[in-house]
Amino acid sequence: MINRLIWIIAIAVFVMLPITGYAQVTINYLGVSIRYGNQTYVEMMNVTSNQLVIPIYQYCAQGNVLFSAYLDPLSSLGITSVSGVLYNGSTVNTPVIDYSPKYVSIEVNCSLPIYGIYLGLNSYEPYPLEALVVPVSNITYTLTQGSINISIPSIPGLNYLFSIVKLISISPATAGINNYLTAELGTEYSSVNIGSISTYAKITTYITYSSNVSITANGTTYVVITPYYYAPITSMQNPVLTTSSNPIIMLTGAPWIKYSYNNCTPINPGIPGITPWTTYLAYTPYCSIAQSVEPIVINIVGESAQSLACNNVFVTVGSNSIMGLTGNLTINPIMDRAFYVTISGVKTIGIRLNSIPTSAITVSLPLISRSSISIVDEAGNPVNALIYLNINGTLIPLSDDSCIYPGNYDVYALVNNELVNLGLNAIYQGSSLEIPIFLNYTLNISIPGKCPDLNLELLVKYGNYQYTIPVSGNNQVISIPNAMIGSQIQVKLLGNGSLLYQRVMVINASSSGKLVIKPNTIDFMPVDLLNNELPNAVLNIGSLYYVGPGRYCIPVNSSVGMVIYGSDVYIVNITGGDVYVRVWTLGPLGIKTLLVIFGLLTLLMIIASIVRGLGGKRGGDNDEYIIIR
Repeated sequence: MINRLIWIIAIAVFVMLPITGYAQVTINYLGVSIRYGNQTYVEMMNVTSNQLVIPIYQYCAQGNVLFSAYLDPLSSLGITSVSGVLYNGSTVNTPVIDYSPKYVSIEVNCSLPIYGIYLGLNSYEPYPLEALVVPVSNITYTLTQGSINISIPSIPGLNYLFSIVKLISISPATAGINNYLTAELGTEYSSVNIGSISTYAKITTYITYSSNVSITANGTTYVVITPYYYAPITSMQNPVLTTSSNPIIMLTGAPWIKYSYNNCTPINPGIPGITPWTTYLAYTPYCSIAQSVEPIVINIVGESAQSLACNNVFVTVGSNSIMGLTGNLTINPIMDRAFYVTISGVKTIGIRLNSIPTSAITVSLPLISRSSISIVDEAGNPVNALIYLNINGTLIPLSDDSCIYPGNYDVYALVNNELVNLGLNAIYQGSSLEIPIFLNYTLNISIPGKCPDLNLELLVKYGNYQYTIPVSGNNQVISIPNAMIGSQIQVKLLGNGSLLYQRVMVINASSSGKLVIKPNTIDFMPVDLLNNELPNAVLNIGSLYYVGPGRYCIPVNSSVGMVIYGSDVYIVNITGGDVYVRVWTLGPLGIKTLLVIFGLLTLLMIIASIVRGLGGKRGGDNDEYIIIR
């Protein structure tokens, strides 16, 4: 019985990509096959890390497990290392049946406390789908102690494929290879002849795809290396051999490649396959091979594995052929492996399938449909409103049959025929957008302290609306239809155009509010030197002028003013609430009149002194004055 399960791939890298630009995403699929008992489990994995641990302990109940993992031979990804992982987290060397950077097959010994298989992955060049494989003469070395680094020679016109390395350790010697891109194929113990002497030896066989082989030995060890090279076959009809060695035709294979050949004989050359689909043929000049490529079928579904119905989402493939999400997408894995997802006319992401070791895949796009997004008001009541997304300065409607990627979006809602900015919202599957509650709001404004010398106006601003209302009494009523709870109202009191008072109010759940306006005032008292009030003194604050004593309204943020009397100007501080100014004057007479009177009095005194001196002297030396009473 074969249980085959194709894992639906969720492209996790899409989850937080907003549709504000273009991005390229590369996807690498890794096929995993686990055979246990008479059953097989197959899984397609999306590789997002260069280190994988694949659990297999749950399959060990029925004995040993045959594990294999494989990549697309045309991908630029490779399996660079493989080992077993025990329950304590340590790793053990696990002999392989087949190993290449695109394919590994292992028989797992379940008698060990095995947890899973570790795979290391990294960049690795693609393999041709058809090639001539050429083995060359053995390279031999002898080690007694220490390490040796062996470089596999290059051959012009050929590419290095791999080497089969045998370490023949004469008991009790030990030897090993710890190379990158190297795996152990197996170990045997046998008698070997060294010259005329027969001795017992441990023979360990490795396969390495590295062109530098590092070997460490402790005791006498013989090293036998058989390099293999390849040349891509550019024409499948009668390939031309360019080397004198006996080549092997390698049909690398893939699940979407079908081969047919004539005058060719399949063989088992005793070397691992590059992929699970690799076939080796004996080379003859008369061998002709033809291939056919089957398109890969890509089924695009949503996160719930259901077909997507998004009238604003399209897929562009190859030569700009555009299709919706209503059918399966097919691509030629040799000619074109990329397709593009377009939302609302914006090319948002290019998807490249780098490794496709299967003929059909299911790609899950985490698209969010409008029907999966709920809209409620602040009280939790559902609201029917049209939603817009601000994408690069353009408002794109999110209608019932449209979809978007999950992410953070600047959202607008059309409520009461007005666009309301809901701010930056995280939109995901099943998310809820909250819209403020709207009501008809009444604001009662009271102005108990008037400013009788000024023409007063109320300036009320709400959203994009502004009301200017002349003040004719102590109370004013402002009605604001469709006011949004939580929004702000700005109220200003202007006197002759100057700002006397301002306040910002927040609209609460109540349908009405009250505001008492009390502008700042000062008591102005100008007096002369005799402490008499000066009715003609002028108080100037900003653009306001007040004449004579009184209580006056002053503009906000005012700290100084000017008192003007005649040609005299006095700077006064108005922050204390009272402005008491003594002007250098005698009231109506003024300073000039005072100086004239003072001058006349001085002149009279001088005349009086002269008259007294003209009266002369009487009697001896005694002075006598005439006192005029």
